[in-house]
Amino acid sequence: MRKTSLALGLFALVGMPTAGLSQDPVPLYPNNYKVLFENDRVRVLDFVLRKGDHEKPHFHPANVAVFLADFKIRFTLPDGTTRMRVGHPGEVGWSDAIVHEPVNIGDTDAHGILVELKEPKAASAKGSK
Repeated sequence: MRKTSLALGLFALVGMPTAGLSQDPVPLYPNNYKVLFENDRVRVLDFVLRKGDHEKPHFHPANVAVFLADFKIRFTLPDGTTRMRVGHPGEVGWSDAIVHEPVNIGDTDAHGILVELKEPKAASAKGSK
């Protein structure tokens, strides 16, 4: 299994813009995202972006993605710039939080598992008075 520290696949590394923060892709695209697991620390999504499909701008928190299929996706970022990402089965990518607008321009459906990280809650002060 090949691993990469670059943001291969579905996510470009950029700072977290404020626009689109409330745009959770799960309710926006229920046919593309399925929640496999969720607790107070992570949300695990199975995602598919079919060949030729386009999603409107939406937000992902910092995450790790495991790619299950070959893909080629063009992302438009809030500032209008575009980034191209190509991924292959078994690759793993990291992304900081991001707002993006993906279009699958490849010859295959994109498919993978996305592990979104949640902000840790303040630790309780056990034993403190």
